Amino acid sequence: MREIEDLIPNSIKFTSSSDDLQEQCYSFIGSLFQKGRSPLTIKEYARTISHFIVFLNNYLDHSVRLQDIKNLDKITINSYLSYYREPTKDHLSADLKKRFHHQRFFFLSKIPVNTLGQDIIFFKKKETQELLSNLEKTFNGKVRTGQELEDGLKGQKNLMNKIERLRRNNCIKFYDKNKEKSARSVARCTSVLRTFIDFLIKKNNWEGHNIKKIESSRFKQRTDNKVFEENEIIDFLQYLDPDINKITLSTKESAWEQRRDLSILYFLYSSGLRVSEVLQFKKKNFPFKEFIKIKGKGDKERFIVVLDIVNEKIGKYLDSYSHSNHELDLLDEDPLFIKLTKGVKKKISARDIQRSMKKNIQRFDGSYPIFSTPHSLRHSFASHILRGGADIRTIQELLGHSSLASTQIYTQLDEKTLLDVYDKSHPHSKDKI
Repeated sequence: MREIEDLIPNSIKFTSSSDDLQEQCYSFIGSLFQKGRSPLTIKEYARTISHFIVFLNNYLDHSVRLQDIKNLDKITINSYLSYYREPTKDHLSADLKKRFHHQRFFFLSKIPVNTLGQDIIFFKKKETQELLSNLEKTFNGKVRTGQELEDGLKGQKNLMNKIERLRRNNCIKFYDKNKEKSARSVARCTSVLRTFIDFLIKKNNWEGHNIKKIESSRFKQRTDNKVFEENEIIDFLQYLDPDINKITLSTKESAWEQRRDLSILYFLYSSGLRVSEVLQFKKKNFPFKEFIKIKGKGDKERFIVVLDIVNEKIGKYLDSYSHSNHELDLLDEDPLFIKLTKGVKKKISARDIQRSMKKNIQRFDGSYPIFSTPHSLRHSFASHILRGGADIRTIQELLGHSSLASTQIYTQLDEKTLLDVYDKSHPHSKDKI
């Protein structure tokens, strides 16, 4: 248990749950660990489940028990997903009642255009119609806080929950809500809840659960604002290369760190690696052969191609490091990509790579995708080799995807590229007639 607890930051422990539920939360996290899920994935699962339990703790107004999870109704689950989709400025651990009091609302209509299925009976009730009429008078075309609504409708039971149901059906809206979570984020959250509750169903022999009545969130994956064009990635990498462009380093940065970050970007782009995958290598693994076996997501093994330029850039990073740190030579068992923290060698983290790329993009004055991240280089790798003539199955193997559908999402092409491929390959294209 201690090993499992150490994987989860203190900020997301399951403290809002009772002992029986807390024990099974850790059991679930342990099952993910046994399946070989990465530490980052385990933390994200734990974060979502803790987020859900904190919501229920405030929603139910008591420590969340295993029985509460078993008895969850569809409305409560949807209320959480709605809450997740539209976060407020207050932290999730803040009291929901307090958040409701400070939230501002605007009245839209007494008659919802499309009533959610689970709320049809709610709207047929006489007390709901009376509440809507009273709300229309209370708002009077103005913006009101939850506190003002509560003061104006004294004696109304469960007002906070009723306002939430009215908001879900577009009778009331948030006046100043934060940016909504993307459909992809909501789909991921729903998937985590399904996996967690399915685990509890099997472990406790429950005969069914309302989570099965929640429709899967649909989202359209788009990569066109994340993928570099070939000339963009070349310009970007050359801009960062100290052998080509003498850019000014920040006071917190040294030459070997600059070369380290550059070599990682080359590695990500040329081999289609995930950020987590580039961190698995040790000093003894270098220099790399042309084809090497790596462990990917879920401990699945695959072969990747390592270009000469990657070995060249990593070699220059290591030379620069050795020149700058004579007393801290890298040993064979040390991580290949390291950072120094108060004179101690540590493996660079995925977050370090993300921060580095963000910083370098801010420096770069050329053209680049607006939502570029280290993972954008993986998107770019797949798209560029597809455009170069690689077949989709080969790309699937190089990316380490179990499903071909995942590969097709990563390798979306624009219309012009598809037409170019068609013109070059189809026997009836105009160029071949």
